[in-house]
Amino acid sequence: MSRSTLILTFAATVFATLALSSVDFGHLPWALSRAAGLASFAALTASVAFGLLISTKAGDGMLPRPFVFEMHQFLSVLSLTLIALHIGSLVFDRYLGLSVVDLFVPFTSSENTFAFGIGVIAAWLTGLTTASFWVRSRIGVKRWRKLHYLTFAAWGTGLVHGLMAGTDTGAPVVYWSYVVSAALVLALTALRIVDATARRPAVKKPATTGAGRRVYSES
Repeated sequence: MSRSTLILTFAATVFATLALSSVDFGHLPWALSRAAGLASFAALTASVAFGLLISTKAGDGMLPRPFVFEMHQFLSVLSLTLIALHIGSLVFDRYLGLSVVDLFVPFTSSENTFAFGIGVIAAWLTGLTTASFWVRSRIGVKRWRKLHYLTFAAWGTGLVHGLMAGTDTGAPVVYWSYVVSAALVLALTALRIVDATARRPAVKKPATTGAGRRVYSES
């Protein structure tokens, strides 16, 4: 998806939201928001997993690396799109009565302030990391990778938001999907840390021989 397509889609979504904000859709917005929220977290988890497969090379030999990267980028965009649907649907929810400010500014909601605020932060972080794909060539791969670490913060805050604000968290299928998502990301992250430690070059430490001369040995 090109940058111009994303901008046009976003503009159209904002226009449609403002145009229809006065229409009463009953319980449909709430149901749509719940479904989109769960789907967005699943897509974000899959995106993080594919990103970790690239950095750990755990998928090498099973999946082509260009395919893994394309899936990582596609799932990031998909997750952001579903988050937009998750948030946009709440504009039409008459029961919650959340304002546009509540939906876009963290911790401004009078109801469930912390849980909703964390969700807003997760949305902004996801948007920032997704947008970074299109500035990668400008800021350089090294800076892009550092910026991309925010994906972990986006995923973590998204998980907290889902557990605290999600009305479906008590359902077994939803609860265990969170457990499996956490286990997958934590396992791949642990593998990433172990892999990075193994690749770290050996540090030479000075050692004194019996003759009093210093030699260097690898630790």
